[in-house]
Amino acid sequence: MKLRWIIVALLISVAAHVSIMMSLGKIQLNLPSFDFIETFIFQTKKEHPKPKIIEKPEQQQQETPQSNKNTNSENLAENNQKPEENMVQNNEKTRSPQSPNNPFIKFINETMKFDIYWMGIYVGSATVSVRGDENTITITSMVKSASFISNFYYVNDHAESKIEMGKPKHFTLIQTEGKYRGNKETIFDYENSEIVFINHLKNSTVYHKGIDKVFMDVLSGFFYLRTLPININEPVSIDIFDSNKFATVVVQPIKEEKLELSNKQVDTIVVKPQLDTEGLFKRKGDIIIWLSKDNGKIPLKIETKVPVGRVVAELKEYKKD
Repeated sequence: MKLRWIIVALLISVAAHVSIMMSLGKIQLNLPSFDFIETFIFQTKKEHPKPKIIEKPEQQQQETPQSNKNTNSENLAENNQKPEENMVQNNEKTRSPQSPNNPFIKFINETMKFDIYWMGIYVGSATVSVRGDENTITITSMVKSASFISNFYYVNDHAESKIEMGKPKHFTLIQTEGKYRGNKETIFDYENSEIVFINHLKNSTVYHKGIDKVFMDVLSGFFYLRTLPININEPVSIDIFDSNKFATVVVQPIKEEKLELSNKQVDTIVVKPQLDTEGLFKRKGDIIIWLSKDNGKIPLKIETKVPVGRVVAELKEYKKD
């Protein structure tokens, strides 16, 4: 019985952040169960050319990551003057995060609160908020297990993504999940064409050199998805760097559906991301996300298949100051 609850708790962090993000997230919305309709097969994950990697103990490299944090934002803005052209390959749209404007501005002062359920049982909650201005945006996600579940398996995860001029600048993920502890940091230094990954608990730092394109972290990646046009049968790809791994996450829009929300029917578009990374997207089953079919693309519901039942995140409160 104890093992069963441990499995349930492990999924709390997943579903929660999942709602945020994407799926592309671990975040986490408000609707009834859905009728599963035929879904399209995901596109296979694209392999990126491996950048040059230099790994050194963190204690010997403290000055370099710190200096990366002070990257000149004006130079980042200058890099955004020439957005890359959209590429269409195998009927799949690949969008570049580079843009002369900051697409994340539309989310400033947004707050979303989610309840997370496993087989109808309340197991936790998640809160996602966005603060900032036209130059710098900070997205924060917090996931906590419910009191009852915490007696068996305590979960308290915190993720924060800092974005400057439309590009990720700094990402941190601090996790407490049962006996597991995680404290990871990623510095995106696009001025010097490198990404620095730090695992504080393992006391290690990895430098990825020769970065020639923009990668999102899992948190900013989900919000970036919400800025893109999403159409049925037109997969969208987003380049992600998560837990020291590079991946292209393919998001497949599978159907449009009306959902009951506060006695109202809401038009939604249902998407299914292919998530192979760890971190916020650590999971075993498929993830389905319901986004409002409007310019806001608000995540209303997220469902994750697990070995035993399903984990569902439902939006319970949405605010935009």
